[in-house]
Amino acid sequence: MKKILAIIALALPLVMTSCLKDEVYGGVNFNSLSNTDAFSQLDEVTVTTEISSLVDITSVTLYYSAAGADYQAVTMTSQGDGTYTATIPGYAVDTEVSYYVEAETSSMTCYSNVASYTVGVATPVYTNLRLNELNGNDKFIEIYNSGTFSVPLKDCYIVKDGEKIVWTCPDGYYLGSDEYLLLYSEDVKDDHKDHDSNLFFSSGLSAKKAVQVQLFDPSGKSISNFNYVTYSGTKAKASYGINSDGLWYYQDTATPGAENVDGTVAVTGLE
Repeated sequence: MKKILAIIALALPLVMTSCLKDEVYGGVNFNSLSNTDAFSQLDEVTVTTEISSLVDITSVTLYYSAAGADYQAVTMTSQGDGTYTATIPGYAVDTEVSYYVEAETSSMTCYSNVASYTVGVATPVYTNLRLNELNGNDKFIEIYNSGTFSVPLKDCYIVKDGEKIVWTCPDGYYLGSDEYLLLYSEDVKDDHKDHDSNLFFSSGLSAKKAVQVQLFDPSGKSISNFNYVTYSGTKAKASYGINSDGLWYYQDTATPGAENVDGTVAVTGLE
């Protein structure tokens, strides 16, 4: 999973809290310490540190503790230029995770300050959610997360034809990076008895008439809008779907819960 580096605001200065210094060459300097955000329990966290030293560093180890448990050790990987990274696994929302870095040379062991983060505290980025495929034949709506972090879907909702809320997401649902959420119409509920009962929308869906499907974030901001104003007379063989260029096309093959197969004919009549 790709991550975007976000420098955290540390209240502690970026100096060693403990270091057995070499009398000739001095100590190891931790020039920076940072971690990526964790929006949900799906998100692993990448810790990055930049270290400088006049002597060769023999090993760099990340130690982390979740909710006050014993510290776990992970060997950090050199990225060149004194930069090292390691990954902390995902934990439940509201879990506080503390960590620090140990750097060793042939003659000394040095430690960074202790840093911490809390899972779920970062602000979710809803703008990376989008309607990705609409199928009036098999009656489904597909949502895709194009971002690099998972997004909590609680209270996101879908409006059909500009006025009726046809689905609101309950608590406990997250959409990970590069993942799809599949919603079926309640019209075909009997055909999908094993599908999550919370993932049905209360409306039909047509492949041969004008329709508007709009996705909103919990604040009521529209984040994705398929507004098919003028039906051109071309019935979708399978779905309306977004091609790799980000535009809507007629899809010849339905791909529920998977990457779209690029169509060749653009959907006209969109507003």
